[in-house]
Amino acid sequence: MVLDALNVLLDYASRLLPAFGLFAAWFCLTPRSQTGARLLILVMAFVFARDLMTPFKLWAIAGGGLHLQFHANPMVLASLGITSILMVAMLARLTPEQWKWVVGFKGNRVVGFTMGVMAGCMIGIPLRLHQGIELAAAPWLLGFAVFALGGNALEEVLFRGMLQGLLERHTSPIRAALGSAIAFSACHLYLAFMLTQVGWPILAFTFFEGLVCASVRLKWGTVPAIAAHGTAIGLLGIPLL
Repeated sequence: MVLDALNVLLDYASRLLPAFGLFAAWFCLTPRSQTGARLLILVMAFVFARDLMTPFKLWAIAGGGLHLQFHANPMVLASLGITSILMVAMLARLTPEQWKWVVGFKGNRVVGFTMGVMAGCMIGIPLRLHQGIELAAAPWLLGFAVFALGGNALEEVLFRGMLQGLLERHTSPIRAALGSAIAFSACHLYLAFMLTQVGWPILAFTFFEGLVCASVRLKWGTVPAIAAHGTAIGLLGIPLL
């Protein structure tokens, strides 16, 4: 299992790292005063890394039913999740101009986190019940939980923490939340129509998911939005056989 996971991850990294090198050079050459442009580069790098997972069969979307299937090796998933968490920590240290837009919590933290989990259940449970309950082995569930938390933490920091935070400085909070949700859905266009050909159901789902997470961020902060997104994906994921 360990050797198989290492082979998969090295294959993925061999295609990812050259692109990340270009994004890093572009980011470094962009003046620090151009905070919005630098954020756009970060978002583009994340979208590239996420979409590259599809041809490497790290995840798949099965048909119009939006069955989310993830790699069957739990060590692959856990490694990707841990890497994403490390990247969040790196962003906090290396991008202070963008990180200042990330509001971790608003109000009571326990209530905010609980509301985030409940919002995630609102997204995930109806689809899970519609698709049916599929049980997976405990090791896979543990690896997938790390992936769902880590991967979606990075995504939420970029879209809800940084992007929505930036927009709030220039427009109303509600308009900023809507803009964040639309941007989130738009960044799934290539995945929806080229990589999977599922099409509009992906855009509709990601807009709804983005709108819920943006609303949670608006009221409770970025960490509760991470909890919402992670919970939703955690409820929907099944092993990719």
